[in-house]
Amino acid sequence: MEKRAEFVRLFHEFVSLYPYTPAGMRHMAAYDEQRRQRRRNFESLSAALESAENLTEPILYLLFPDTEFTFNLSSADSVSLTISGTLESYLEIKLASKSTPGQMWAKEIVDKVGQSIFYFVNCCNDDPRQLSIACSDFCKEKYSKRFPAEMLVSVLNALQPNEFLLLNKESLQVINYFANTSYSQNLIDYPVVNVTRHYLLKGIATEMYHPGVPALREDDLFDMFCHWLVVLKKDDFSGRESTPVDGVVEFTSDAEKAKLPPEYTLSQCADDTGLEEAQLKRWLRSIERKKQGILYGSPGTGKTYIAECLAQHLIGSSNGLKELVQFHPAYAYEDFIQGIRPQSEDGKLKYPLVPGRFIEFCEKADFCQGLCVLIIDEINRANLAQVFGELMYLLEYRHKKIPLAGSKELFGIPENVRIIGTMNTADRSIALVDHALRRRFAFIELRPNYDVLRRYHEKKKTDFQVDGLIETLERLNKAIADKHYEVGISYFLTENLAEELEDIWQMEIEPYLEEYFYDQLDKVDGFRWDKIKQQVCP
Repeated sequence: MEKRAEFVRLFHEFVSLYPYTPAGMRHMAAYDEQRRQRRRNFESLSAALESAENLTEPILYLLFPDTEFTFNLSSADSVSLTISGTLESYLEIKLASKSTPGQMWAKEIVDKVGQSIFYFVNCCNDDPRQLSIACSDFCKEKYSKRFPAEMLVSVLNALQPNEFLLLNKESLQVINYFANTSYSQNLIDYPVVNVTRHYLLKGIATEMYHPGVPALREDDLFDMFCHWLVVLKKDDFSGRESTPVDGVVEFTSDAEKAKLPPEYTLSQCADDTGLEEAQLKRWLRSIERKKQGILYGSPGTGKTYIAECLAQHLIGSSNGLKELVQFHPAYAYEDFIQGIRPQSEDGKLKYPLVPGRFIEFCEKADFCQGLCVLIIDEINRANLAQVFGELMYLLEYRHKKIPLAGSKELFGIPENVRIIGTMNTADRSIALVDHALRRRFAFIELRPNYDVLRRYHEKKKTDFQVDGLIETLERLNKAIADKHYEVGISYFLTENLAEELEDIWQMEIEPYLEEYFYDQLDKVDGFRWDKIKQQVCP
C-alpha cells in the first residue's frame, strides 16, 4: 500500500509537470510515428523475403535503418561490432581484429544476426504465446544472443502493442521497484517482465485515468512516466541485481533474499487454524500426491481460511506465489483457460485469443522457483467440465502437454503449480460433482470442529465460556441431520463474541435455519435467540 501511495503521488506530479510541455508533446507524438516506421520496415522486409527478392542490404539494416548501436560478440577473436545505418553508407564495421578475414567473418555475422532477428520477430508475431520459447532459443544463438533486447522489443511492440510491452532501462527500474522484482534487461527476462508489467498496469490503471492525463495507451503513458521519473526527475530506483538461469530469475544479493517471505511453518499453520499438525500433514501429503485438492464441507467450517494457510505453507520462503479466483455460475472456459476477446487497436476491432486466469497464472509460475498455489473458491458453483475443458486431461497427466481449443500450441501445467479448491456443500451438493473430476482431486472433508472454537477463545483470552455454545451447536446440527448443511464454528471466531453473539445468531444463524427448515418452521422455533441465550451466554 505504501508503494501504491508513492506511485500515485509521483504520477500526479508527472501529469502536472511534463506531458503538455513542448518536450512532453514531442514525446507523445513519437510513439505512433515510431510504431508506423518499424511496422513498415518489417512488412517490407517480410514481403521481400516472401517474393524471394534478392536483398542487397543486410536484414539488420532494413529492420533498423538510421540506427546506431553497439553489441559485443563472444568469440575467440574478441570481435567487437559497432553498427551504424546512414543514408550514405548503410553499414560500417569496426573490428578489434585488423585482419581482412576477420572483417569478412564479421560481415557474415551481421547477416546471420539479421536472419535470427527476423525469424524471432516473425515467430512471436505469428503466435505471441511463443514468446518465452522464442526468447530462450534466440539467447542460445552464438552471435545474436547479445543483441540489445530493447531494440528487439521495439519491433514486437510496433507489430502488436497490446501483447508486447516496451522495454528500456528506465521502465525496468520502475517495474522492479514497484513490483518488488529484480529482473534484468536481458532478453531472457523479457517474457516475465512483460507479464509483470501487464499486471502492474492493471493494478494502477485507475490512477492513470483522471482529468489532465493525456490520451495515450496505458503502456505508452507508463513508459513516458518512467522516462520523466528516471531521466528528468532523476529518481534512482536501481540497485537490484539478478542473474537469469534457464529463464528463471535467481536472487543474488542479500538484500533481495531478505525480501523473500519468511517460512510459514507447519506449527504456525496449526496454531493459526487450530488444527492438529498431524492432520495438516496428512492433508498436505494428499495435495502433494495429486497436485490438487478440494476442501469441502458445510458453511462456516473455515474452508477458504484453511486453504489460504495451506497455500502459504506450501510456498514457504521461496519466490512462489498465491492467487485466488472465485467461480460462479456464469464462469466459462474463456474466463479460466482462454478465449476470443474483442479489442480495439488503431480504430479497428480485432478478436485475439486471450489467455484466461489459469493460463496467466501458469505463465507467472513458469518464472518462479518455488511452488505456486491457485485457490479456486466455491469451485462447485461453476460447470466444471465446461470451465476446465482440456484441463481435465492435464490435471491427471501432469507431465504431458496438449493443444488447447483454438490453438495449435502445446500447453502443460508447470510442475510447480498446485491447486486448492473449496466447496460449500450447502450451496451445491457434492454428489453433483463430475466423477471424472473427483478422481483428479484429493477431497478433504471439513466438519464443524468444536475443539478449534474452544482453542481460539483460549488463545485469544476472550473470557468467553464456549461450552454452552458448543452444546447448542451439537444439538442444532443433530436436528439438521445432514452433514452437508451443518452450522460451522467460524461464525463464532471473533474476539468480541460476548457483544456480537446475539446479532450473529439472529441475523445469520436464524435466517439460515429458516431457509433450511422452510417447511418445518417449528424446528427453528426451538433455536430462536430467546430460547437459547440462557444456555449459550456465560
